[in-house]
Amino acid sequence: MTVLVFLLAVFAAVHVIPAIPRAKAAAQRSLGKAYGAAYGIASLVLLVLCVWAFRQADPGFLYEPPAWGRHANFLLTLVAFLFIGIFLARGSWRNRVRYPMAIAVTFWAVGHLLANGEARSVTFIAGLAGAALLHAFLASRLTERTPSDERGGHDLLSVLFGLALYGLMAQLHGVLIGMPVINLAGFAP
Repeated sequence: MTVLVFLLAVFAAVHVIPAIPRAKAAAQRSLGKAYGAAYGIASLVLLVLCVWAFRQADPGFLYEPPAWGRHANFLLTLVAFLFIGIFLARGSWRNRVRYPMAIAVTFWAVGHLLANGEARSVTFIAGLAGAALLHAFLASRLTERTPSDERGGHDLLSVLFGLALYGLMAQLHGVLIGMPVINLAGFAP
């Protein structure tokens, strides 16, 4: 569990950099045009390492989730993926919703906290949600947001992206996280 907490702290620290103008400017000066790619790769590698540490940690037990928690999680996670779609697409909704990724992570976290009561799950979920909310809080206080270019048709694309990613993650959850969401084997002829 110590490795998981450490990696989540590093993940949060990396995600705070873009929210602090001086830190972001220093990273951009240091890395030049590679900043975006380096940030993306670092985020992905850290997320993969966090998932690895989660899978290695002792599950433990903190609380018994409510019986309806798993069903609520399906709905809240769907909403989260719709906000991820808004983040990915460059439609008007992205400019209207100030921090779509932080909102997505918050919906995801609440849903997963309602469905999971083991210590490693709560640690993992709280760590990722904490990183997202800290980034959004600092960015709202320290940076002035400029609207991105809006592209026609991207509001619809955001919904399609969100639905597609939700379906993909539902299928890959067992492989990536180690806990299957839906078992389609029972539907096979």
